[in-house]
Amino acid sequence: MKQWKKYTGYETWDQSYSGEQSYFPGPLDTSNLFAGTESHALKEHLMEELDYSLVPESAWNKLVVWYGVSDTSRPVARTVVEYGLYMKHCKVEVYLLNFKLSLHPKLSETVTKSFSRADTVAELEKELRHTFNVEEKTVCRVWHRYMSHTYELLSDSNQTLQDAGLYNMQTIVLECQKEDGSWPRATTQASYQATHSTRSQDSITGSTSSSAQSTSSYRSGGGGSYWSGSYSQQPTHPGLCGLSNLGNTCFMNSALQCLSNTEPLTEYFTGGAYKKHINKKNPLGMQGQVAETYGTLLDDMWSGNSCSTCSPRQFKTVVGRFAPQFSGYQQQDSHELLAFLLDGLHEDLNLVLKKPYVDMSVKTEGREEKDIAEESWYKYLQRNQSVVVKVFQGQLKSTLVCPQCSMLSKTFDPFMYLSLPLPVKKTRKMEVIVVYADPNKPVCWFVYRWWLLTCTTVVSIASMTTRKTSLTFLTETISTC
Repeated sequence: MKQWKKYTGYETWDQSYSGEQSYFPGPLDTSNLFAGTESHALKEHLMEELDYSLVPESAWNKLVVWYGVSDTSRPVARTVVEYGLYMKHCKVEVYLLNFKLSLHPKLSETVTKSFSRADTVAELEKELRHTFNVEEKTVCRVWHRYMSHTYELLSDSNQTLQDAGLYNMQTIVLECQKEDGSWPRATTQASYQATHSTRSQDSITGSTSSSAQSTSSYRSGGGGSYWSGSYSQQPTHPGLCGLSNLGNTCFMNSALQCLSNTEPLTEYFTGGAYKKHINKKNPLGMQGQVAETYGTLLDDMWSGNSCSTCSPRQFKTVVGRFAPQFSGYQQQDSHELLAFLLDGLHEDLNLVLKKPYVDMSVKTEGREEKDIAEESWYKYLQRNQSVVVKVFQGQLKSTLVCPQCSMLSKTFDPFMYLSLPLPVKKTRKMEVIVVYADPNKPVCWFVYRWWLLTCTTVVSIASMTTRKTSLTFLTETISTC
């Protein structure tokens, strides 16, 4: 593109300048963008304006008419994908999602296909039917597998692949209904459970110390059914449930486990009280979706059934929809997610449907601290009332003293979390080696090891060494290395 701009004088304001004819671009050629001559996949780590340029389809067609296309060139058409819900931003989807498609029960035989994140589940199913020659009249359902025995049903045909939380190189399974109306995977699930339960019973009989027992379960809720086979202890205590790692989601799982074991909040959700408090009209909230999805996840974790793990995939999808920084599968900060989740739950469950204007200023002169705190908290509650405020929020007292008039000001501000710095060592171990600079003197080493403050200066170290070694000239001729 840079060569074309020089050829046409695109970046020059001089209308009499027609460009440099020596930079004639020639036919369009995109062959160097692909990983191989027969591959449809792009090379990794291509950079815009360095390896390629993005142009509208109409501009591409014009360039083809003007300059032609080389025999090895293939057009690369991409769409603009919208990310986020309230904080929306659009970008061209240069790299597509690659899925491994398979037809149940031949899960080891896969075909890799590329899809846009804006494609829907219905379009994914259509491609699956075309790839495996499945007739349209055949009733099918689509699963995506993210663990060896864990599948999630993609039940919403209008949902985009991005909203479904699918990631690159994931296995997508097409299951066809039998003529008698049953599903093949139901037979597979029963067989898996029977086989592993038998093995487990044999191990329990043979060894009294073994307490492992195989379980499998099929659950529905939170945006899709899924089936998993796993090992867990019997009986399973409510809340004793792990969370599947969806790919670098340890930060999310740790925060969810902490909140799950916050007893007042969990009792509020598992008891169903949150359902009548959901505020879908709050402009600062998430339309109640964060609260609903979190409640569904807690119901699974605290149901007390025999499954040892739950999948937080639907929760991650909803969070990523409102906070795009959590939509991918990169490492994130656990505290940032926890802060977003608590704020989101508070606004989704805020009992104040229409927030009034409140003057937050409070007179403090001549008043008791208790009265100041109560008035500040009362004014805060005029706009904020939720289970999050009740369980997690409090007041932080701040005191300011004017250095000139010594006037004292006290404020009580609401807070939900405090960021504490990591402790920093104020001392360090220093090794001082003293040698004579005069080559005529015999070699003599003085080695001293002290614990010193990090703010200790070189002059101070020299003075200490002088007193220790009785070298009166050391402070004047010291050299450090």
